[in-house]
This record gives sequence, structure tokens and C-alpha cells, in this order.
Amino acid sequence: MVSDTLDRAAPAQLTRLLGAPYDDRNDHLERHILMWRRISGLFNDLPIARKLLLTSLIPLVAFLVLGLDAYERLEALTEHEEQLDRVYVAQRAAAEYMRMIVDYETGFRGYVMTRQEAYLVPSRNAHQHLPSVEQTLLGLIRPHKLQYEAVEQAQRLVKQMMEEKESLIQLVKGGRTAEALHYIEQSRGRALMQLIREHMARFDRLEQEALNDALANMAKSRNQMVAHIMGGIAAVLVLLILALQLIARSITGPLISLAKSVRSSDAILPADVPVLPRQDELGELTRVMNTMSRQVREHLASVQKNQAELRDLNQNLAASEDKYRNIVDHAPFGIFTTSGMTVTFSNRYNKSLAGMNPDEAGEPEAFRHWIHPDDRDRVLREYEQAVADGMPYETVFRFVRPDGTIRKVLSRRIPIKNEDGQPTMYQGFNVDVTALDEMQTQLSRAERLATLGQVAAGIAHEIRNPLVGIGSTASLLRDEIDPSDPKRADLDIILNETRRLDRIVNQIIDYARPRDLVPASWLFKDAVEDVLKLLDGRINTQHIAVTYPSNRATTVYADRDQIKQVLLNLCHNALDAMPDGGSLRLDATEVPRDDKPGALIEIADSGPGIPEHALTQVFQPFFTTGKQHGTGLGLAICRNIVEAHGGDIALISQRGNGTTARLWLPLKTSTTIMREIL
Repeated sequence: MVSDTLDRAAPAQLTRLLGAPYDDRNDHLERHILMWRRISGLFNDLPIARKLLLTSLIPLVAFLVLGLDAYERLEALTEHEEQLDRVYVAQRAAAEYMRMIVDYETGFRGYVMTRQEAYLVPSRNAHQHLPSVEQTLLGLIRPHKLQYEAVEQAQRLVKQMMEEKESLIQLVKGGRTAEALHYIEQSRGRALMQLIREHMARFDRLEQEALNDALANMAKSRNQMVAHIMGGIAAVLVLLILALQLIARSITGPLISLAKSVRSSDAILPADVPVLPRQDELGELTRVMNTMSRQVREHLASVQKNQAELRDLNQNLAASEDKYRNIVDHAPFGIFTTSGMTVTFSNRYNKSLAGMNPDEAGEPEAFRHWIHPDDRDRVLREYEQAVADGMPYETVFRFVRPDGTIRKVLSRRIPIKNEDGQPTMYQGFNVDVTALDEMQTQLSRAERLATLGQVAAGIAHEIRNPLVGIGSTASLLRDEIDPSDPKRADLDIILNETRRLDRIVNQIIDYARPRDLVPASWLFKDAVEDVLKLLDGRINTQHIAVTYPSNRATTVYADRDQIKQVLLNLCHNALDAMPDGGSLRLDATEVPRDDKPGALIEIADSGPGIPEHALTQVFQPFFTTGKQHGTGLGLAICRNIVEAHGGDIALISQRGNGTTARLWLPLKTSTTIMREIL
């Protein structure tokens, strides 16, 4: 029956394929008809199980091909990961190489300036280890011509610099220091260091480009692998459907013929025909139908399983996309994308960096409105030029938040290019460098304080001993001279000036020495009462009205004696500003800062205020606004003490409206390790 059905369909199908009418006398068509009949006969003679077995080979072959393709994609991803590892190791070696060069340069300058052999230790260490680091770095980048050339050029400059400095070191050892000092004054070494840094910076840029290429290739390989897997699954489903359709056609013909014969038959038991145990064609067909039903159910279950796996794969893919989107959105630095000058994407951190609410919806480029007005035009103009040239752009600008605070930002934008080398978009990153900038300022000031400490130690050694001799001699002469002698007044002047010089030396040493803190918890009002007792005479004499919250129990965790010294110094300054009377206000409240608990202390006077040009310099050592008595170290010592506690101090003043000193100190537990800042 199946053969008859296929035989009847074959001529019509060949007619459609060949585009010619059917003709029994056409030998060419007859040969094709005979061949089709043989093929259909062979196919129909096969049991259903074998037909389904041939069908099951389709997904097996497809999955094998997909597996081989996935293996090749994984090999490519492995190669990209190895490239990333190489770039990471090379960058670390380059950083170590530059650190040794800086150590060598620093040791050379220290030795030339001081002629102390201890400064040569880092130089010798760097000289000993530089060749091994150079060989390691060159070995890592040897296949990369541009990076290799950049490092080779830097290596030649380093060799030239080391040869020059070694010859100068030998001259210094021989007592010929002038040539080495002339070398330093001419900044010849700095010029070489600048060239070395430029070559190493070019190396870093090339390595960063290699890193970006590797990341892009990884993403491309991953996307291709996912696309091939999805396409392969779709192809398998299509082939399975086509194979099942072919099997169904081979079965529907005999079933229709059998149904017609049953309907037209006059047999008494037509329903028994499908299950007759005879070995004729009809019995074979019923057994094939039973096998086919079982195989069809099995394959439908397989299709459902594949569909379920496909749904799981889609869900996993969606979850992965959500995960990476969350990673980008909650990254600890700003990430944004621009098309031309238009911002098309901006993560949450950009809004937080600009002081905006990250949960509020808005345009991606809204953060640009909070760029400092002095920086905005420059940044947009330079970035527009970089986009026009298709070049990367890096700059530093400031955000002015709605609350008035300023954040310093390092911004870098990298062009993403297509296959033709044309930029299609820019990927940008904003990094908050405010803390780094503040740390650099503190480090610079700490270095100045360290130098001042050495000067103070020299002053104490060179001046204090003669002062003791002068004071002792003047005191003995004074005791021997009659009180009525006019020379006794001169000796009194000598003694007073000697004591004043000794006090100045002590203040300089107190300003420069490190702060050894002994923190404890104490009430602010108790310290205020102690300070006011010490100043009671001046307060009454100058008719000063003092106010402070005696009923407020604000607790401060700090070194009581040193904070008391700060309060006493600030109160003295306030009283100096009100010689003819006025008001003095002291207050303390708990004010958190950056999610850290703290206490804000205020000392306000009603004096004439501080000029605006002097307000920015009041914390500088030896700066004074015209006091007849004083060294200009009081506020500088106050700032040292406050910063040693991890806090800060500021003066707010306007001419004619008095001055307010604000101290913020962190509230810490007894187990907190206090910082020591010179």
C-alpha cells in the first residue's frame, strides 16, 4: 500500500521538479520514475524502528558538530584568557621596573645631596635587580613588536642614565661634588626620567589596547558560541520535524487505504482486522503502527525535554544578562557610553558621584549638569575634539554637588571601533580621586613638617644651650647689681628676651614633634569649664560674655589634654580679637560625616573678623595677622592635633561679623587605633 501511494506521487513530484509534462513515452522520465520507485520501495520495506533510528541520527550528528564547534570556541576563549594573564604579568613587571628606576634616582639624589652611603643601598639594589626584571618583561612582550620597541627604548635610556649617575657617584666619592650638583641643577636626570616615563606610558597604553582587544575577542567568541548553539538547536528541530513528516507520509497512505477497505468491507468483525495475528501485509502494518506509536511518544517526550532545556537556557541567559547589568550598575566607579557627544548610558555611580539620587529616573547625561562651571566648557570642548579625531580622551574635572561639596574626578573615554577602524561609540569611566588628592596634600604637608622637625631640632641644639648660658649669666649679674643701679633694667630686658626666645624654640619643637595620643571618653562641658577657669582673669578684665551649653552632655573620645590645648589656644585668639569686650560662644553637637559618628565643636567670637586674603593662610606656620606677641604657630599646632585624631578644623569669618572655629572629631571606641600624623 505504501509503495502504491509513493508510486502514484512520484510522477507528479518529478514533473514539478523538472518543469516538464508527464509522458509515459519519455525514457528520461521513466528512468527517474523507476529510480524513485526503487528508493521508495527500499524505504517502505524498512521497519518503522529503523526509520526512526535513521531519524535519531540527525540530532546525534548535529550535537556532535555543535560539540566540536563549542570546543573550538572554548579553545579560543582559553587563548584570550592566556593573553589577559600575559598582559597582567607584563603590567606588574613594568610597574616593578619603574619602581626600581625611581628608587635608583631617589638614592642617587639623596647621596649627592647628603653624601651618606645609606642612600646608595636602594640604588645598588635597583642596579642589581633591574637586568632580571628587564629580561622578564622583554620575554613576556617579545612577540609584540610595538611594546617590545617601547621597552627597549626605555631600557637604553635607563642604561644611559645609570652610566651617567654611576660616573657621578664615583666623582662624589672622590670629593668632586660640584659636577654632580650641577647635573642635578640642570635637570638632566629628570629629562631622562621623563623620556623613560613617556616610553613606559606608551607601553602601558599598548598593553591596555591589547587588554581591550582580548576582552572584545572574548565577548565576540562567547556571543558566536551562543549563536551557533541556538542555531544548531533550531536546525536539529527543523530536521526532526522534516524526518517525522516523511515518516508520517509513509504511514498515512497505507492507513488511508486500510480505512477505506475497512469501511467498504462487509466483514462482521472489521475492528479485528488491525490486530489479526496473521503474517500478511495487513498484520505487518498493524505491528508497525504499534511500534510507530511508541516511538512517536518517545520522540515527543524528547522534543518536550529539548524545549524545556531551551527554556532553561534562555532563563539562564536572561539571568546572566541581569547579573552583568547589576555589576555595571553597582560598580564602584562611573561607567557611561556616548554616541558622538550624546550620553546613551550611565550607571548609578555617576549619579551618586554628582550628588544626584541614583534611584530617580532621568536622562543618562544629567550628571553633566553638575560638572564645575570652571571645568564644564573645557571638558566638553576637549572631548568634542577627541571625538572628531577618533582619539582616546582623559582629563580631570570637578563635580559640584547640590550640597556644595566638591568631588575631584579622573575621567577616561576610549573609542570602540568597528571592522573598518571607525569609532562607533565611546566607553567612558569616571573615578573619584578626591581622597587620593587629599592624601597627596597631606603627604606633602607631612614632608614639610618632617623637614621643619629637623630644622627645629637643629635650632633647639644650636640656640637653647647659648640661651641657657646667657640667661644664667644675666641672672647672676642681676643678683650682684644693686637694685638702684640703672644697668639692672637692662639685665631685666636681657632675661625677658631670653625667656621669650626659649618659649619660641619650645613652640617650634611642639609644632614639629609627632603626636602621641592618649584617647579617652570625656564630657565637652568639663573641658570647657577647665579652659574658662584658666582664662577667668582675661574674661573679667576684657568684659567678655561667655555662653556654652552646660546642660548638654556631649561626649568626645580624644586626648583630653591635647584637645584642651586646642580649645585654650582658640579661646586666646578669640579674646585677642575682642580687647574692648564682646561675646564668646562655645558649643558641641554630635554630627556624623560620611556615615561615621563625630562631634562638631564651635568656638565663635564677635570680633572684627579675619580679612579674606588672610583666611586661607591662617593655618600656615609662622603666619600671624599682626599680633605683637606670638610666633604664628598656634593655629598650625591646633590643626596638627585635630588631624592626629582623624578630624579637621576650619575657620569661618567675615569682616565685621566675627570668627567661628569649627572642629570635627570622630567618635571612636576604646579599641580603635588612633592615627599619628606629623
